[in-house]
Amino acid sequence: MSDSPNWLVHDHRKYDEALQQCELAAGAGAWREAIAQYQTFLDDLKLHMQMEDDVIYPLLEALGGEAAEEAAALRDEHEALERLLQDLSSIIRTRDYDHFLDSLVPLHEAMRRHNAHEEEAFQRLGNEQALLTQRDAALARLRALEAERGKRVWDF
Repeated sequence: MSDSPNWLVHDHRKYDEALQQCELAAGAGAWREAIAQYQTFLDDLKLHMQMEDDVIYPLLEALGGEAAEEAAALRDEHEALERLLQDLSSIIRTRDYDHFLDSLVPLHEAMRRHNAHEEEAFQRLGNEQALLTQRDAALARLRALEAERGKRVWDF
């Protein structure tokens, strides 16, 4: 999360860049490095998604109406991303570069769509007075989750 004027906005590019580094390592046949980079990417993304699922989305849901609908749609997108990540987690262990590349395409596209949707929603809703009154408490909860590196559990 950010201390920018819109406190909900954060940098999604780092996840794209991390996944690209994993792809480059795999393309060079450096599978040990690719797997290590993928695991780091996955751990960071898990924390990011937990911060949203446990802190940000409940704030939006509490607003009701359009904000709650946005939170529900964003949660659904997280679930779709989780399924794609689970598939990729299995595929990367096979060290089959072509299959790995084929699996990256839908993940990249889903991440791009989700990030654009989330950034638009957060930009639009981030200055709602009901959210702003909870800003400091929410930021404290986000920092606490970040400090403990999250507890989101995925079975892969």
